[in-house]
Amino acid sequence: MVKHSSTNAVSETRHKLIEAGMNLMRAQGYNATAVDEICAAAGVTKGGFFHYFKSKEELAQAALEYFVEAKARDYEAAPFRKLVDPRERVFGRLDFVKAASGGDQHPTKGCLIGVFAQEMSFASAEFRNACQGYFSRIAADYEKDLAAAKAAYAPDSSFEPKHAAWLYVATVQGSLMLAKTAGNNSVLAGNLEEFRRYLQSALGTPQRLLPAQPVSGNRAVLR
Repeated sequence: MVKHSSTNAVSETRHKLIEAGMNLMRAQGYNATAVDEICAAAGVTKGGFFHYFKSKEELAQAALEYFVEAKARDYEAAPFRKLVDPRERVFGRLDFVKAASGGDQHPTKGCLIGVFAQEMSFASAEFRNACQGYFSRIAADYEKDLAAAKAAYAPDSSFEPKHAAWLYVATVQGSLMLAKTAGNNSVLAGNLEEFRRYLQSALGTPQRLLPAQPVSGNRAVLR
């Protein structure tokens, strides 16, 4: 029983450090975040930090994995996943992204993958490959719905699902960065609507549009 309690305490402390590192690095970047800041935010001593992680880079890797897994869970449970029509899923995803990023109420904190891609790609092949892998996963997931929607509604169109999926990733990532610098999500919302119009020109407009949905679960991670 004592051993079980000790294990829980270790897990909780490590989790606090990962969350603190994730939040700080999203807000101010990897290089600007010091181990001392992470310890202070987590309420853990510096000695405690190095008990769980050999370096700030090792914690950053754990934070990136935590961020991606939490985001993936929220997207898997998103309302648009339940829609039968692939075209409705294509547009429903855009509504979900807008809500998950904070909508009109909460300025986004940005995407940790994007932060690390910008700061770490030239310094660390491991981070570069990890970020590329995560971006590819996002694009491939969207490409499935885009391809299904094209097959159902625009089979003869020159529209390329793979290219559109990567354009989506670029639009979202770039817009999250611009939203952070602006301190509000208006540019993110505007760019998503412009991307929606691009998709409508290729796939048409679904009869039933999915309204923006409130986001539950890992909102702090997503926003």
